[in-house]
Amino acid sequence: MEGIGVPFIVFFTIGWIAWVVFSSIRRYKIARLQSDVQMRLLDKIDSSQSVLAYAETEAGRHFLNSLAVEQAERATPHKNILSGVRAGIMMIALGVALVSLHSVVYGDGPQACRFFGTLAIALGIGFELAAIATYFLSQSFGLLKRDERA
Repeated sequence: MEGIGVPFIVFFTIGWIAWVVFSSIRRYKIARLQSDVQMRLLDKIDSSQSVLAYAETEAGRHFLNSLAVEQAERATPHKNILSGVRAGIMMIALGVALVSLHSVVYGDGPQACRFFGTLAIALGIGFELAAIATYFLSQSFGLLKRDERA
């Protein structure tokens, strides 16, 4: 009964690695293409008057907004902190469910659920610690701004 899950885990792991590799390659190519297009467009602009004329068009506004959004995404670590907290909570919940499943279903039987549950809890705690470290480092670097209106 214990050997049934091994092929599934191996298949899942290989599939996940392939997905990570191919999605990273796809993102790299898209970013490189966008960068090339933006550089060619900036090379064609020769004076401040042409920049102003281009910025007044719909395409120019869209281009300038896309540059501003990319800069804002790089400058704010809030998304990274929240995704780390979310992943940590989900992994801890999965681990607790697996450990509970083991004690309810198997009792003193196979240890696979307990092993993977403990591993998931450890990963969840690691995600939470990484999110905490990201928060404190971002705060010390001045990347987290307090609301001045309060």
